[in-house]
Amino acid sequence: MLQFSYRGRDKEGRLRTGQRQAADADSLNTELLKEGISVFQISLAQTKQNYWDKIQTKFQNDRLHLDELAIFARQMQLLHQANVPMVTAIKQLASYTRSQRLARALYSIIDDLEKGQTLSVAMQQHVQIFSPIMVSIVQIGEKTGHLSDAFGYVHQYLEFESNTRKQIKTIFRYPLFVLISIFSAFIILNIFVIPTFAKFYVNLDIPLPWQTYILINLSNFLTHYGGYTLLLLVLLGAFIFRYLRTAQGKYRWHKYELRLPLIGSLLKRVILIRFARAFKIVIHAGISIDQGLLLIRDTLTNTYVIDQVTQVQEAIKRGMGFTNAIVKITLLTPLEIQILSVGEKNGELGPAFDYIANFHSHEIEFDLKRINDQTGPILTGIMAILILIVALGVYLPVWNMVDLIKT
Repeated sequence: MLQFSYRGRDKEGRLRTGQRQAADADSLNTELLKEGISVFQISLAQTKQNYWDKIQTKFQNDRLHLDELAIFARQMQLLHQANVPMVTAIKQLASYTRSQRLARALYSIIDDLEKGQTLSVAMQQHVQIFSPIMVSIVQIGEKTGHLSDAFGYVHQYLEFESNTRKQIKTIFRYPLFVLISIFSAFIILNIFVIPTFAKFYVNLDIPLPWQTYILINLSNFLTHYGGYTLLLLVLLGAFIFRYLRTAQGKYRWHKYELRLPLIGSLLKRVILIRFARAFKIVIHAGISIDQGLLLIRDTLTNTYVIDQVTQVQEAIKRGMGFTNAIVKITLLTPLEIQILSVGEKNGELGPAFDYIANFHSHEIEFDLKRINDQTGPILTGIMAILILIVALGVYLPVWNMVDLIKT
């Protein structure tokens, strides 16, 4: 149920305003008509929320997944193909969506459409939900009379973006879990377990092996200076975080992350797939190459690649051919540039980008398997080494003490 504000007049002509919950605006309008109120304005209410309600709204109701936006685009395509009026179609989708954030945007779009604005102009008012490339594709669809095809392209784009993000999360989920487990176990052992054994061994006054000395000294350091160390790490992390938010820091990191072992090549493939898929869609949507590069640049997050795309766009503006300009994107291999060159000559640049995207989509599956195969043994080895050091440090003195007793 959504909270709506309404304005209307009763049978005596008096102004009636208020707020009420309803499944959608049409249901509320019908309900008020039964009460003798003729409504001339209905909008989603901006309700006051306490602290906990805001947290719940932030993490539940206002969460907008790409999957839900992709479903919206697909449903818009089907409804438009069925010749359902635009306002009616959006009202239906707004009433069924689980995201209040998307529902508010759709009801706002309905108001703009009823005022005579086009759909693309209305969507531009909600840039946090509808990206520039989505708005441009819809705008081209409006101008060419192929709006259903435009929503089909938007659905393809959003579906790809959603799958890409899921793949990236899959890559880092297991290693991150293992690293957090190792770090937590390390802290617990050094703060709570090892100090107990250290007191016991000191009282025995027996020679200790080097493994035990390392554990005891490390535990003493963390016990006495752990707070200062944590503060230093927090300050260092804050400094690095602020630096990475600067233009120079972000550019350097984005350039470096593409060279990272294991995941560097994977990140390159993800960026290339995103670039190629988006380029194919804007070409099929009838957007010019120059305008398409501008839109695609706004969808990328790696500033190093964004800078290269900007160079390509400026080169094309100066009259350079597309194939000669695209060389500036260093992620593309000579073979891929040759494929694009042939596609440009034959007027099939869209299929050429589609081929590149499909190739890297298949390769990324092997990259994921390779990363999982390599990170698994590495993390297992790290855990085994730590367990071995702790076990030797704890039990070697016991064995030495047993030998001394026997002798």
